[in-house]
Amino acid sequence: MHLLRTTMVSSTGGYITRRLHVPQEVWSQGGAKLPNLVEKVRVVGILCSALEELQTISSDIFGAGNVSSGMALGIGSIGRKEGEAWISKLDEFLGVCDGVVSNFGKKLSVGEGFVLKKTTWSDKLGRRFDKFTNGKNLDSPALYVQGLKKLFSHAQLLDEHTKAVMSQPVAPAYSGLPMDIRSTADVKLRRSSEFFASVVLTFVIRDLSQLLDKYAKKCEKWLAE
Repeated sequence: MHLLRTTMVSSTGGYITRRLHVPQEVWSQGGAKLPNLVEKVRVVGILCSALEELQTISSDIFGAGNVSSGMALGIGSIGRKEGEAWISKLDEFLGVCDGVVSNFGKKLSVGEGFVLKKTTWSDKLGRRFDKFTNGKNLDSPALYVQGLKKLFSHAQLLDEHTKAVMSQPVAPAYSGLPMDIRSTADVKLRRSSEFFASVVLTFVIRDLSQLLDKYAKKCEKWLAE
């Protein structure tokens, strides 16, 4: 996700593999008709909101800074109570992920097998959903890409926590937590990664493939002229 975001924000684009360079213009070219754009913009907006809340709780519990680098502030006062509060917020985030798949997965052809049981929106999730359905022109490629930039930036929080809990020795931010709390956090962070792999990256890579194909055809036309 970090590499994909670089291709969107850098004026020269970026490499997402050693052989594939994606120019920034790929994301902003006119005339691209991506499928189910309204649903994708809604999903991205909902996830950004959920990750912003998770970031706030992470800062409250672990302190500001990168938890995997050992630079987070407030280390030393984290125990079971704080760990259980963090687990609770990870549960809430996974509830949002499950809700996204249950409500949008079929339409977007993503997330098969991710949700273990049928999930419905709670009142809180419903309000978050409504926030991204009212008063906006959701059928906008520019709004979609803007949302992806924000989402991929926010998602780095999950990467930081995953590195912190998996590092050997465990990062200072997690060293004061009981083993069972650490193990539970590890499981929930892995499930978050599975969600981004099976849902978000699935439809984003599909869209990128379509955009690259259109961009290549444009380049062929320019060369011919």
